[in-house]
Amino acid sequence: MGKANKSFLKEENLLTLLSQNNFIIPEIQREYVWGNNEKVILKFLNELKSKIGEKCKCCDLPTSNSRINIGFLYSYKPDYVKVQHERFLDENLIDGQQRFTTLFLLLFYCALKEDKRNDFLSLIRFDELSMGFDFKVRDLTKRFLLELVTKSNSIRDLEIIKQQTWFLQDYNQDVSITAMINSLMYIHQVFNCQTKYYNHLLSSVVFWHFKTEVTSEGEELYITMNARGEDLADNEITKAALMLNGKDLFTSGKKWEEWQNFFWRNRDKNREVQSADFGFNSFISCIAGLENYLKYNEQEFKVDDVEDLLRIDIVEKYFDAFNFLISNVDTFKSQYRYSNWVDDYILEIWNILNKNETDWFIDYTDKNKGTERNKMIFMWSWLLYFDEDTQDDVEEFYRVLRFFYVRYKNFNRSVSSLQRTVNLIKINKIFDTIDQEVHLSVDEEETKSYRTKNETLKYSYLNSLLMIGQADLKEIESLIWKIEDHPLNIEGADLGNINSSHIVLFNSELNLFNLRLIKDKFYSLFPLNEDGKVIYDNANKIRTILLFYGKYWTKVRASYYWKYNFGDWKRIIRDSDAHDDIFKTFFHDFKYASSLDELLGDKLSFFDRNEMTHDELEVFKWYACQLKEQMWSQGQYISNDHYNYTDFDQYFPNFKTFVNNKGNFNGGNPQILSILVNQLLKSNFTCSTNIQKID
Repeated sequence: MGKANKSFLKEENLLTLLSQNNFIIPEIQREYVWGNNEKVILKFLNELKSKIGEKCKCCDLPTSNSRINIGFLYSYKPDYVKVQHERFLDENLIDGQQRFTTLFLLLFYCALKEDKRNDFLSLIRFDELSMGFDFKVRDLTKRFLLELVTKSNSIRDLEIIKQQTWFLQDYNQDVSITAMINSLMYIHQVFNCQTKYYNHLLSSVVFWHFKTEVTSEGEELYITMNARGEDLADNEITKAALMLNGKDLFTSGKKWEEWQNFFWRNRDKNREVQSADFGFNSFISCIAGLENYLKYNEQEFKVDDVEDLLRIDIVEKYFDAFNFLISNVDTFKSQYRYSNWVDDYILEIWNILNKNETDWFIDYTDKNKGTERNKMIFMWSWLLYFDEDTQDDVEEFYRVLRFFYVRYKNFNRSVSSLQRTVNLIKINKIFDTIDQEVHLSVDEEETKSYRTKNETLKYSYLNSLLMIGQADLKEIESLIWKIEDHPLNIEGADLGNINSSHIVLFNSELNLFNLRLIKDKFYSLFPLNEDGKVIYDNANKIRTILLFYGKYWTKVRASYYWKYNFGDWKRIIRDSDAHDDIFKTFFHDFKYASSLDELLGDKLSFFDRNEMTHDELEVFKWYACQLKEQMWSQGQYISNDHYNYTDFDQYFPNFKTFVNNKGNFNGGNPQILSILVNQLLKSNFTCSTNIQKID
């Protein structure tokens, strides 16, 4: 038998489904939970009732004949089913349990209300031990359903179900049973009216039923679709609502399953529970949050329901953007010598989505929600940018991606201005910075800037190259990206959002040779290991030599003493705490020096001691000349005026003793600088004496 004959897809109503199949909820299927979510169940029931429409005033039957497609229902035959000619064969329900169980309970409720209980029992082929809808391997749930349909004779019986003599206390501990009882209460709340729904539900409510006869194929499909944990997937709730509101149910349902399969392929494979839902739920919530933002931005903050914000075509638009990003990576990267950041961007997207921890509906004007706002910038930027016009230019799309990648690393949180920023980029292109506001801060509560100072300098330079048709523009871009992506450069949060302009002078003299030199020299100062972490082997030499360029350290009062930090490299390289361009000047000299040691040797010439100086810089320079790298044997901190070191400094009596320590005095081996000098002088004297004796 060919594969095409082993499965089929048909649109079938509830009457056909129930009369021709024995549906079984497999053991590893999740619990029935819709009834435990008031918002979900009421929305589903109200939407269904609305679709059914008004009743005839004479006969109380619904007047509409329209079919109501609820979406897809997947099933396959268990491997124990061998006889193919029997009328009723068991079918394991793969997907659609929440909707199908809810409709089963609704049918039973309507049967009681309309005195059609016997018809219902006949339809489901009820006997004392089985029926056509079965939790076969869940004994407690199976028993409850059997007793429910056989011992409930009226709506009143349902209302007092927990008081019935047959109701076991154990039922209260079963998640599925609790949800079913709740669902019956919500069904009563919505459908307690004179309209006769029973026959209409059987004939007009339909599913696209995908049925495979091959157990192996069914189980593979089951694993793909149902390895999603114990909780109900939010995307399934949205799917059910959108299916009810949609027109072309078959096409929409197929698209939804394709999207779900996309997230299954890109799931977090390190999770104990393998699931597509973590990523898909997060994506649905992300784009719904974006739609909510577009609806209410610059208005009073409000939050609409996900199902009210999305339509199938809206989901498709954003999925197309995501798919475009993923599909064109190789095309874009093939044009650039360096583009590792693209992989990092995509990895971070999946990290955000698969963790599914982000609240995409927070008030983005709340300054206490910085992390969520930063992720909104990261995700919403490219989703907003992608459209029919922008998808034709792959390079520009990824350049925009780069723009917001750097902003994400700078912990940008300007959500309110995001829509305006993206729209301006669409109009002017990413390189054009003409007539754009320039601010140092991009924080939501301070400004609604379009470009930072660093962005304006960089993109004005790149735009000038674009205008003259610079042949090596992509090579120049690659070098700038490589410079920016050094771990000390890429994160510019609270550092003026500076990622490159502290070591790159973006002017007409900047060329490919200069950029290569900057990149090579910076990476030689702060090399990286295989894991991309900074190796600080040169740190002591650099902090020593910088003393001869000016005051670059951070000085703070640590409750009861002064602490000088000579190792906050992200601040040091940007001259964040310096009054002059200390590191920038040093780096300019270093670019043209043969080595760091050569430059260090030139600076560490004899430095005359001014004993009565009040200038800390003079003190540190003199000690550096004497001790060189030994000045930092305990680390990057020097302390002064500590209560355990109350003596005045031996060489600079206007100051208390200077102590090199690890940052605090809890452990470690603090070293007094003056004592280190004395030890060095004594050692040199001893060495000199020994030389004289040899002579």
